[in-house]
Amino acid sequence: MRKLSRFEKFGIIAAILVVCTFFYVKRVYEPQEARLKKTVKALNKVIGQVNNLKEVPPQATVKYKLKANREKLEELKLRMKNNQLRTGTAREVTRLLSDINKKMADHGLRVKALAPDGRIKEDPITWNLFRIDMVGTFYEFLDFMQALKDMPDVVKIEGLRMEKLDGRRLKITFNLMI
Repeated sequence: MRKLSRFEKFGIIAAILVVCTFFYVKRVYEPQEARLKKTVKALNKVIGQVNNLKEVPPQATVKYKLKANREKLEELKLRMKNNQLRTGTAREVTRLLSDINKKMADHGLRVKALAPDGRIKEDPITWNLFRIDMVGTFYEFLDFMQALKDMPDVVKIEGLRMEKLDGRRLKITFNLMI
């Protein structure tokens, strides 16, 4: 075997340095960089949470909010005073269903199906559940919902689903709890 020239020796040393640098970067530097990025991300999250903490508001602001909330509470109490929480007898349920049916017709909604679906107990009320399928436009339905909201009786709607039919008409299905 012949002796390596000086240029070849430098080339081998340079190649070894490049390979060692590559493995250093892959095995040592990049994992440390990933851990640093994870730490910076966690730190930024904590800093964001700290920045979201607010100072204690001035006493005047708290008093104003308290006064506004008390007024709102009184308004809600007056509104609730007019609400009727009668959901027990068959006569009351029939009267309320008749009123709701009339409101549907008044707002241009056509009832396809109205079927009783049992009773559900939620404190403090035991609800009478009815499954309703109707057809109408979105705006007719919104008007009907506003009419329900304005009723003195307490009603609840769950499981609302709408499917587009032809044009602007929708098939609307929901559970009415009275």
